[in-house]
Amino acid sequence: MFGFILGCFYLLSALTFLWLNNSKFDLVGFFFNKANHKFYVGYELSFLVLCMFALLESMSWVFFVLLAIHFMGFYILAFNAEKFYSMRNEIDALGQNSMINFFVIFYLLGGVFSLFTVLI
Repeated sequence: MFGFILGCFYLLSALTFLWLNNSKFDLVGFFFNKANHKFYVGYELSFLVLCMFALLESMSWVFFVLLAIHFMGFYILAFNAEKFYSMRNEIDALGQNSMINFFVIFYLLGGVFSLFTVLI
């Protein structure tokens, strides 16, 4: 059940990122705005908790990898936020569309693999 919820959450996030990008919303600027730090930590924490419960529900390497990725992201946001915010220049050098495309691909793959793992 948690794997299915996690997969749907990933796919919904990917669609939301695509929609916001097509609406010309500055998503990277939103995430790097220090006023939105609590929202971003909560967003990352929700993925972390869902990954943890999905891993406990069915011990799969997919959920373990996703849990490790989100744990690293949560750790950086919660305990080393200044390093995260200092990466803004590197992200701008890559371009916002490249970052959004990376996030969308990551969330699509996470969603598909999560749902596929549940179906097996």
